[in-house]
Amino acid sequence: MKRKRSGSRLPFFFRLPDQSIFRKALARRENADAASEFEELYQLRLARDGRRAALGWRRRQLVHLWIRLAGEALRRKLFERNRPARPTAQSAGETMSNILTDLRLSLRALLRAPLFSLTVLLTVGLGIGGSTAVFSVVNSVLLQPLPYSQPEELVKIYTASPPSRWPFSVADYLALEEQQTSFDRVAAYNYGGMFLESGDEVERVSAMPLTWAYPELLGLQPLVGRVFEAGDGRVGAEATALISHGFWMRKMGGDPAALGRPIRLNDRAYTVIGVLPSQMGPLEHSREVFPILQFDTPSRKGPFFLHIVGRLGEDVDAAAAAAELRAINRRIFPIWESSYPDERASWGMQDLREAVVGEVGRPLAVALGAVAFVLLIASVNAANLLLARVVRQRRALAVRAALGATRFRLARQLITESGLLGMAGGILGIAVAAGLLRLVEVFGADYIPRLQEVGLQGPSWGFAVVVTAASSLLFGLVPALEGSRPGLERDLGSQGRANTEGARPRRLRKALVALEFAVAVPLLVGAGLMLASFSNLAAVDPGFRTENILTVGVEFRMSRYPRMSDVRAFWDEALPRLAALPGVGAAGLANGRPPNQYPMSNNFNLLDRPTPPTESQPAVPWVAINPEYFQVLGVPLLQGRMLRETAEDADIEVMVDNTWARRFYPGEDPLGRRFTSGGCDGPECSRLVVVGVVGDVKYAGLGDSSQGTVYTLQRLNPTNWTYLFARTERDPDLVLPSIREVLRARDAQLPLFSVSTIDDLMAENLQSPLHASALAGALAVVALLLAATGIYGVMAYFVQQRTAEIGIRIALGGQPSSVLWMVVGQGMRLALWGLAIGMPAAFLLSPLLSGLLFEIAATDLLTYASVALGLTAVALFACLIPGLRASAVDPVKALQSD
Repeated sequence: MKRKRSGSRLPFFFRLPDQSIFRKALARRENADAASEFEELYQLRLARDGRRAALGWRRRQLVHLWIRLAGEALRRKLFERNRPARPTAQSAGETMSNILTDLRLSLRALLRAPLFSLTVLLTVGLGIGGSTAVFSVVNSVLLQPLPYSQPEELVKIYTASPPSRWPFSVADYLALEEQQTSFDRVAAYNYGGMFLESGDEVERVSAMPLTWAYPELLGLQPLVGRVFEAGDGRVGAEATALISHGFWMRKMGGDPAALGRPIRLNDRAYTVIGVLPSQMGPLEHSREVFPILQFDTPSRKGPFFLHIVGRLGEDVDAAAAAAELRAINRRIFPIWESSYPDERASWGMQDLREAVVGEVGRPLAVALGAVAFVLLIASVNAANLLLARVVRQRRALAVRAALGATRFRLARQLITESGLLGMAGGILGIAVAAGLLRLVEVFGADYIPRLQEVGLQGPSWGFAVVVTAASSLLFGLVPALEGSRPGLERDLGSQGRANTEGARPRRLRKALVALEFAVAVPLLVGAGLMLASFSNLAAVDPGFRTENILTVGVEFRMSRYPRMSDVRAFWDEALPRLAALPGVGAAGLANGRPPNQYPMSNNFNLLDRPTPPTESQPAVPWVAINPEYFQVLGVPLLQGRMLRETAEDADIEVMVDNTWARRFYPGEDPLGRRFTSGGCDGPECSRLVVVGVVGDVKYAGLGDSSQGTVYTLQRLNPTNWTYLFARTERDPDLVLPSIREVLRARDAQLPLFSVSTIDDLMAENLQSPLHASALAGALAVVALLLAATGIYGVMAYFVQQRTAEIGIRIALGGQPSSVLWMVVGQGMRLALWGLAIGMPAAFLLSPLLSGLLFEIAATDLLTYASVALGLTAVALFACLIPGLRASAVDPVKALQSD
């Protein structure tokens, strides 16, 4: 017989803890007062309603409490499981371990895709290298102070009659040195070649004659010996000289005992008193000897050949110093007015660094901007590649997210990969920059100032680090954000292939490609303008036949040729023998050498059209020749006759070129016109008369707009040097030994210098614009290739991801041509968006090139149209390849592979 269950007993899942457990639960909830109150209520009900009713009430109350406690416990457990754990402080070892783990995983992932990694590495490395190299040049040339003592106080002082500037004369310098009060010191220097005599050998060396104050003013300290003192600059004092470290090692073997020994320069003995350090400033760079300048009292204002530097005095305002310069110039003007009547000419000054840099600042700034654009395109291309890789890895990333990887963890891993690529690109970029700087040293030595200071210095390393970090962030951030976006784990349950590119990454990649094209457009426009400018410059007619003309510089030492009659006697004998040499057609002489060298620019005053006293007299190149010179060069005679060596008229015969005739006598006959020169206007001044007009010859560079040239006979312009011109009937190098033999037969120690052909001189004149055009073209080609690669990659990936859809389209009757144009159309829309953004940007940036172009406008429509058509053609070709691949898809294979 079953025992009846007592009414007080409940099933086990309703059994409640006794009062002690209840009290503990309430106590845990910090509610002990409530437990005491509950016990009192139970005792009251027990006394009033009896035990059975009191127990029932008690059970009901405890059930309610149990349910409430269980719910709170469940909510607490669920909350703690889903709530991210509070960050706890990690030890340095744990942090380093996590970093090393990320690096190891990233390196392993990149090594598994070597082609991808190498592509990104080269793309970014070349961009970083080019940017670092150009920044190194810009930093050293434009940003760094000159390597002199307190360079911010140094200024260059010049003579100016706007728009022209030129050096000082001896009269000007002596007056400035005596009367100025704004400068601690002023000094003068000049450049030129001097002949060093060593026994029977004569060698031409680069020289920089200085006044005694120059070394002290710039803070030059000798390596050995001493620098100039005030006594060295006095007239009649012993002639002294400083020498460069290279000259000391090459000619004296680095012997300290060489100090005090004389060296013979241009037939004068100079005592060597000091050796300058191997690292010198831009003014002294490449100069070997520095002889002292000693000035006698001048008899006239000119000639103008002295470069002046000064150091501003303490607390002296630059404007006040400039005002004093103008005041001194006005004060001495009446003294020299008879020899220099240009009342408008005054003195001015500028910062010495600006004077040293000259006009190279804008080209360097443009080059830095261009390589920055290339780096931007390279970074965008790298971002596109990394974004495509993230899409391909989306299933693996989704698995990691489902296993508990946080968004921060995924993003950190992806950024670590891009950081490794960026770091490797930075290392490659440093190597590329070092190589590019070597090329700059070779090809830019003739037109980039301060090039000896250029190198991978501290600022260059810092720039490379910043650019590497910025580039890594630029091409790594977008893929990291896409690869760590929330909801990645949902991709595991999505239908279709897990690696199919979603709408958002597809839009991102298309936007990046359009950006590449937009940035490439200004580079292509700039390159097109530079190339057109170079083409125009190369097509300039120099005014004569350049082929097979050999030029040789000849200098006559005063000790052997004390009178100009001795020089004329030398040429009277040598020229007929030279012209009679086999292979030589004609020989002539001139003290200027086209296309970019003339001895001086001389002012003059037309007698029938004198210049008003308040205006500057016109000044043009002045070239001294012999009558055979025009025959050698093949310059045509347009009017009148050639100069005659035997002319004995009272007036001095001159010839002018066609530009001079059209400038000063437009539509009139220039023959017989008379003028004076050199500022001399009195009755004692010689009159010059025009007897002939010849074709224009370039003497100030192919790109210079000629202002006219005056030709005089060489016998009327006594100088101790000249150029020999010989037109040859075969290769000039084969004739040169015979010419040397004829000249040395007359004088075995005759110094010869600057041996070159006119073709070589023409090539040297085009060297700077050629290198600038080549750089612009190379950057444009790189930008174009990167943009084309970007659009090809996007469309090729589109075809790969949509192969099944394309197969279905073709299986349902779609034409391959429609598939082709679908792919091409999508790609061309990206290119056209890039053109629409890039063309206005190029137009806005074009004024930066205005000063670098020759006979072409910065807004040349033909160039813009050519760039648009060329870029469209390249984009079309890049899209056709994946388009043709899509149109050739086999529907059966495409569906089977899907």
